[in-house]
Amino acid sequence: MSQLASTLREAGDKNNELLAELRQTDYAPSSLKQNAAFIEDLNTQIASTDKELRKLHNITEDERKDHVRYRDSNFKRYMHKMGGSKGKDKFSSKAEKEEREFLEAWQKERSAKESRDELSRALEHAQSDKVNLERDTKRHETAQTELDKLYNSIFSGPTPDVPGEDDLERAVQQSRENYDQANRALSTEKHVLEVLGRADQSLTAAQAQMDAAYRRSQRDVYFGGGMFTDMMERDALSQSQNAIHATLRHMEEAQRVQPQVRPLKEINIDHGHMFSDVLFDNVFSDMAQHERIKDSDAQLKAAYQDLKGQIEEQKGRCQGAEQNLQQAVNDLEQARKELQRVRAEAFERLAGAGGQGVGSAPPPQYNA
Repeated sequence: MSQLASTLREAGDKNNELLAELRQTDYAPSSLKQNAAFIEDLNTQIASTDKELRKLHNITEDERKDHVRYRDSNFKRYMHKMGGSKGKDKFSSKAEKEEREFLEAWQKERSAKESRDELSRALEHAQSDKVNLERDTKRHETAQTELDKLYNSIFSGPTPDVPGEDDLERAVQQSRENYDQANRALSTEKHVLEVLGRADQSLTAAQAQMDAAYRRSQRDVYFGGGMFTDMMERDALSQSQNAIHATLRHMEEAQRVQPQVRPLKEINIDHGHMFSDVLFDNVFSDMAQHERIKDSDAQLKAAYQDLKGQIEEQKGRCQGAEQNLQQAVNDLEQARKELQRVRAEAFERLAGAGGQGVGSAPPPQYNA
């Protein structure tokens, strides 16, 4: 029995060491599963985007060829017929159609490329996280294995001689499952908040470009900016549209993960008409375009307020998930502490059963 008492004293120190290691790495296994699912989803999105990019590039090239072919074969001939309003209207309508189709195709391809680049960056970050999570998961598994061996060497199988020990083992297992679930929930809510943050950044960029377009439009209306101002104005609108597309992609990602995230209010960027507004620039076309920009700006501001509100709602969901996780941590720690207490009492009782002063040996201490 003296040898048993010595073994129990040694086991107490080892037990405390392993419990400390488990507490430090508790987050890793469930977070690694979440990370693996995220990487799989990113790879799926990248494959889909690559396929869409090839399709969009072919469409863009076809539309570009049509646009250039019409411009080169008709523009000089048309310039000799500008005196006729009917011919001017016909050319303007056809030219606008060809240009619009080309610009729409180009816009979609550029948006898809930006999406592809963003997905690649997210994948690189997730793979970096995976390395750290795998390391801590390995530490956790090693500590858990050693702890199981330690306990099984003393308490293997049912232990009717230690009242309550079997029930407490089951309580620890249930607490562990609750912790994993709460940790996954918090990881999900934090990820959604990060995605909404990226949507906020994109929409802020869209608003900056919209403000630039609005200023140039004002200059065009009141001071006569000319063709250069018109071109800069439309470039700002195009960049604003790109940023809005990025925002919508982020919102779709957030909705896939958290269904309580709602689509943003509609934002329609009216680019006007290239040929009639730029090549045939006049005060009336400038005023009409200025009003279109004002309408688009109002829609953008309304969507931005909507997004701000949803970010605050998501912060609330994160706070709730953090509270649930903290409760799960407390429950798991308490279950482990109670199991350790019962086992420590068993150590003391078993060590003391042999007499010869062994009962005076202190039980292993639990460090909370």
